[in-house]
Amino acid sequence: MIQPHDTDSEKALLGSLLADSSYLSQVKPWIPNSDVFYEDINKNIWKTIIKLDNSDKNIDVVTLSSAYPSRKKRGDDMYYITGLIDCSPSPANAEAYAKIIHEQWLKRKLLIQTQRIQQLSEDNSNGVEVLLEEAHSTIGNLLNLRPGSSFSLKELLLETVESIYDRRNLVPTGFESVDGIISGMTRGELTIIAGRPGNGKTTLAANIARNLIKQDKKVILVNREMPNVEMMKKIIAMETKEISYRNLRHGIIDNRMAMDVAVSRIADTFGNLYMFDDIRDVPSTFREIKKIKPDVVIDDHVGLIEYPVSDRRDLRLKIGDTSRKYKWLAKAENMSVVLVSQLNRNIEHRLDSIPRLSDLAESGFLEQDAEIVMFTHYPWITRYEDVDKYEFNIYVVKNRYGETGRVQMGYVGDSCLVFDTLNDAKEHAKLL
Repeated sequence: MIQPHDTDSEKALLGSLLADSSYLSQVKPWIPNSDVFYEDINKNIWKTIIKLDNSDKNIDVVTLSSAYPSRKKRGDDMYYITGLIDCSPSPANAEAYAKIIHEQWLKRKLLIQTQRIQQLSEDNSNGVEVLLEEAHSTIGNLLNLRPGSSFSLKELLLETVESIYDRRNLVPTGFESVDGIISGMTRGELTIIAGRPGNGKTTLAANIARNLIKQDKKVILVNREMPNVEMMKKIIAMETKEISYRNLRHGIIDNRMAMDVAVSRIADTFGNLYMFDDIRDVPSTFREIKKIKPDVVIDDHVGLIEYPVSDRRDLRLKIGDTSRKYKWLAKAENMSVVLVSQLNRNIEHRLDSIPRLSDLAESGFLEQDAEIVMFTHYPWITRYEDVDKYEFNIYVVKNRYGETGRVQMGYVGDSCLVFDTLNDAKEHAKLL
């Protein structure tokens, strides 16, 4: 009976190592011994490669042919060896080939073990306990053959010290008043920006994206709530003092020169901004992220992500699953993720309109997974008679690594701009 194996992967792996032996260290954990290979000739080649490596000798077709056991140096073996490099599309895939070979090896061992269990089960002298113990032992042995994750305390310490000194692990929002509290967003972590409709959460996210672009960061902005064109209108309003966002929305352009200058500036300086308004589900979103490899992803907003009709879980559980997946992706891609979310209606039934952590829609999971939770609050939207039109507040209600508190900032709606201070916003408003 032909047992599970993949000859093409075996040849591709060996060819990869002959082309570039630097990948051997990645491959070794998956090939604990030569029996992992199915073909005898590949077993012999692997043994010779390990022998060369243990002797600190170069590994290539010439050295392998020279070190290959003399009793096996037949003409067909030498021809086979010289043709291995042509079997490897890319040496960089060596570990992937090794994993395939490892899987086939485990399947062969599993077949042998299950045959033994079958023989024991046919022997009426064995009780159920014997069979269960044998099956448990088989599973345990196979699991123990899988390579484990490696850990080096020295490497972790070096990485930690390096991150302390160069601060590359932090991504500032670009607002001094906010970064003064949170010290910046952390790569590998989630930041939540939430607010009620009309309270500036999307505008704050767009301003942070703009600030990041000016820091030479690569940013993905997933616009689930508004089309890309509408978001670009906000950015154009940010980049020119002569044209208001309201006029852009209504197609009123009374200063074409200012418009052209703003568009030209955006085209020249926003090359690291990637915007998507047609990505609906999580897998499609993650594919674009892995392809572009940004420094920061801003998803606006997480409550509008679509899920398969067959997924009948409560929305709270779906969003919780999404935030956890985003967190793992943030670690894997060494990026920071900003998830924009709604606040629930509880705030509308209180005398004060100050947002609280309990107001966060689907608060349990988002609050748990996030490093930072910030709420936007634009008092003028509900109390315009007794508050300053340009006052804009951010409440840092969760900060895993630092302080929390209120940050009073400024906001000019006609320019879609958020400012570090209320006075900065008022000065800007005078220019409009």
